[in-house]
Amino acid sequence: MADNGRVGLVGLNGAGKSTLLKMIADLTQPDSGRITRPQRTRVGYLAQDAPEMSGRLLLDETLAALGELRQLDARRIELEEILVHDHSGPAHESALNELGDVLSELERHRFYTAQSRAEALLFGLGFSSEDLARDVAEFSGGVRMRIALAKLLLSEPDFLMLDEPTNHLDIEARNWLEEYLVNYPGGIILVSHDRYFLDRVTNRTVEVARGRITEYRGGYSNYLILREERFQAELAAYQKQRTEIEHIEAFISRFRYQASKANLVQSRIKQLEKIERLEPPPGIAKPPSINFPSCDRGARRVFELRGVVKKYGTLSVYEGIDLVIERGARIALVGPNGAGKSTMMKLLAGAEPLTAGDRKLGEGVRPGYFAQNLAESLDYETTVLGELSKEAEGMTSTEIRSLLGAMLFSGDEVEKRVGVLSGGERARLSLAKVLAHRNNCLLLDEPTNNLDIVAKDTLLEALRRFPGTVVIVSHDRYLLNELVTEVVEVGHGHAIRYLGNYDEYLAKKEAMASGGGVKPRDSAVFKNGAGDDRNGRSDKTRRDQNAERKRDRDQDRRRGQTAQARQRIEGGIEQMERERADLTTAMNEPNFYLNRPDANELIVRYEKLGGEIERLYEELLELDKGAPASN
Repeated sequence: MADNGRVGLVGLNGAGKSTLLKMIADLTQPDSGRITRPQRTRVGYLAQDAPEMSGRLLLDETLAALGELRQLDARRIELEEILVHDHSGPAHESALNELGDVLSELERHRFYTAQSRAEALLFGLGFSSEDLARDVAEFSGGVRMRIALAKLLLSEPDFLMLDEPTNHLDIEARNWLEEYLVNYPGGIILVSHDRYFLDRVTNRTVEVARGRITEYRGGYSNYLILREERFQAELAAYQKQRTEIEHIEAFISRFRYQASKANLVQSRIKQLEKIERLEPPPGIAKPPSINFPSCDRGARRVFELRGVVKKYGTLSVYEGIDLVIERGARIALVGPNGAGKSTMMKLLAGAEPLTAGDRKLGEGVRPGYFAQNLAESLDYETTVLGELSKEAEGMTSTEIRSLLGAMLFSGDEVEKRVGVLSGGERARLSLAKVLAHRNNCLLLDEPTNNLDIVAKDTLLEALRRFPGTVVIVSHDRYLLNELVTEVVEVGHGHAIRYLGNYDEYLAKKEAMASGGGVKPRDSAVFKNGAGDDRNGRSDKTRRDQNAERKRDRDQDRRRGQTAQARQRIEGGIEQMERERADLTTAMNEPNFYLNRPDANELIVRYEKLGGEIERLYEELLELDKGAPASN
């Protein structure tokens, strides 16, 4: 790995990503082999578990990451004190020289700007100026993870080892962290279940699977393309070799007992022995699908909030909002941490009383509400399978197991007692219970927090097929872009509606901030597919889509040209390899030089074919490098 390398570790839960990260960080040792690190290299590691913190204010706790530099600064003060009292002599000269070295080291590590840098890091990660003076013991585990991340970034190690650094960050903080890491001068190895984050930060992807690692160039999206291409190439090579072996074995079986063919049979047997057998490539795991139990459609108007006020003591969260959500809507609630997204979910679900105003639930509407704290209501004495089975409505045993598989419970894990599950596992089981009911409306508050990328994709596909209404809070930008058609921004007591997915919402916000664009609509009626024009898209969006379609057509044309060139090259390789295999067979025959007057010409031809095949493979490699990405 280069000094400024950017590597993303990917793989299923339990594949060994965190273990590999710990070994690289020298926190655990491999059973065999070795890991080589440059001398005097500082490696910083961020674990998934929140560290214990207490006794310091937030800013002081963050600055504590500079412990060695603070000791060095204390030594600076001692040396300056010596120089004040000793104006000459050897002690003065020694202190003066040492002070120069100390000041140089402090300057090199930007020690005297540490406080302003610490504040900038904390603000970027979502803390307020009021938080700086709070005792760290007041913060939850998730918030302490953000503090640990700020401390690590402030220490500026040569290499950052980050195990799911985005887990407790809202979208704004993720965007900030992305930008920070893109410009970070050192190397980075990270584990993340956020594909946008991986695409933005990394330029190499290492897949951890079945006890092995496989490296791919590019970020996560490119990895998916290259992994599929690699699988298809390995499968084709394996199938081709199997066909070749079967032909040779058939020849041997057919002519084994014919004396006139004895030499040929022996030649084929030797040829068979020399073949290095390929293993069939492991298939790309396809996750179980989620099938929702059938449910009635319910009323056209799913929720209606009128003049809703919500306060917690003197804290006002909502001040007289009106909101109507109609059947089939796909809505994301967005806003910074503490803006009121979870409160809105509770109000819609009827899990919190209104301070004032009215909430109306449509006739026949059956909302399914998921929140992280639902795990507290699980029966800790039953098994995972038993807990889901007793509440699944109209689902077969196979469908129940498939749903558990989609929530990352497979094999014997479904027989685990709920009481021994981790917090993340219990949250996944709670989500499975919500999905197993006959709901025609889903209220999902951060459902992807404990899911890997494959499980997120499974949930996304299920929600796309879900016939009812979906209101979701999520920090996963890919899911929001692929699923929702409307965005509600909450904060400062209000709820503002924007049409489109998350990226379109950001574009409209940016346009409004620069003095252009279309203002969000005042109407609080949410209709599936309703929009600024007949297609539910603004003029700007249509222009963007037309430009994107043109780019797609150009890419399709280039992709077609690339495919034709690849077909020509692969055809040439196949033909030459076939000829070379025939020459190999001929050259392996007994008395080849005696029986073949053209033996030397055949050998020259054999060598020439080898060079031609190598050249064509190089040409194929260059072609793949320049090929446009697949969609």
